[in-house]
Amino acid sequence: MVYIILILIFVFFLIIYMFFKAHHDTIDYRTILDERLPSNFNNFRIFFISDIHRRNINETTIKSIKQSIDAVIIGGDLTENGVPLKRTSENIKKLKRWNAPIYFIWGNNDYEEQPEKIHSMLLEENVTILANNHKDIVRGNETISLLGLDCCTYSEARIDLARKDAAGEYFILTTHAPKAFDELDSMLKNSIHTVLAGHTHGGQIRIFGYGPYERGGFQKSRYTNKLVSEGYGYTTLPFRLGTKSECHVITFSNYIQ
Repeated sequence: MVYIILILIFVFFLIIYMFFKAHHDTIDYRTILDERLPSNFNNFRIFFISDIHRRNINETTIKSIKQSIDAVIIGGDLTENGVPLKRTSENIKKLKRWNAPIYFIWGNNDYEEQPEKIHSMLLEENVTILANNHKDIVRGNETISLLGLDCCTYSEARIDLARKDAAGEYFILTTHAPKAFDELDSMLKNSIHTVLAGHTHGGQIRIFGYGPYERGGFQKSRYTNKLVSEGYGYTTLPFRLGTKSECHVITFSNYIQ
């Protein structure tokens, strides 16, 4: 009987801890050093957030970021089935704190909750939707291109369309699912300088380090910087274990300080 009580107590506190982890924000401050970055974009800074799902973005988290932000990128799953459109709209408004342009990439769950209404709301909030297309950002006589893939079940990821007529000397690709980049042929992969992705939640709940997906994190190969976020929200259950609820402040540097 004592063992049963101890097990129940353990389970009770484990559930509390998992709920806490799912709602306790981590801000990943990261500098990506890349000598290929045009010099006019030295210290270009992105706020990247993915997989918000059912969560309300914590304003305290947003207000704690003191650096200037040049672009906000939402890496998909801004919402999901059953989330009121008003909540999603309020989350967008919170991301306007820095008066920076906001870019959105579709995630699989975004298509589950009236995508036409989401599309209209995003346009009303002056959010740029990157779905197999790009946005060139110009500083002086130099340009970088933000590419967005529509990589979900309901659409086909088309890197050729995303890159078409892109004028950038440096490509930053956002795809909701990292495998959309991983499945590109080597030549296309090597042409992308930085990749931002989400979708996997890092497995969300990992038992003894094991989960359905790999942990999120940063990898640097010879040609490409790749960041896979563990996501801000959660899906199905409001719990996390062995993963972080995170968003990212990414500063790009070309080594010239």
